[in-house]
Amino acid sequence: MNMVTEPENIRLEVIAWGSADYEEAVRLRDRVLRQPLGMSIYNDDLQAERQDIHLLARAGGRAAGVLLLRRIGRDTLQMKQVAVDEAMQGRGIGRRLVGFAEQTALKESARKLMLHARMTAVPFYEKLGYVKTGEPYTEVGIPHWTMFKELPGEANEH
Repeated sequence: MNMVTEPENIRLEVIAWGSADYEEAVRLRDRVLRQPLGMSIYNDDLQAERQDIHLLARAGGRAAGVLLLRRIGRDTLQMKQVAVDEAMQGRGIGRRLVGFAEQTALKESARKLMLHARMTAVPFYEKLGYVKTGEPYTEVGIPHWTMFKELPGEANEH
């Protein structure tokens, strides 16, 4: 497992699909992303996530944030299911998690990240260099924008 420890005891790591960490991440995604919409993530085909890269942020030993990376092209990954525990929002966890996702994408030879941003999250992603493309659309019953970011440099720049 790759792991990075950040200030404020935020630990960022790649986790395995189907592991106990994955199950904890799915519960967080369900609570933050689906339940407020009257939906359940357990109605989704989670088997489709088997090949995805799963990233987890931990704070105080518990899941604080999560996101998935899915390959959608030779040099493009899609960032999906980005969620930060409501009690932990505003502490930089999302920003750190997206930065870790960008580093991870570079290690996977990706040159571009794409995501479907909820309208309310567009300003967050714009601050991180993501650019809207196309027109807004509805996904899971709420407005979204497709956003992209070209990743800089080489994977081994550090």
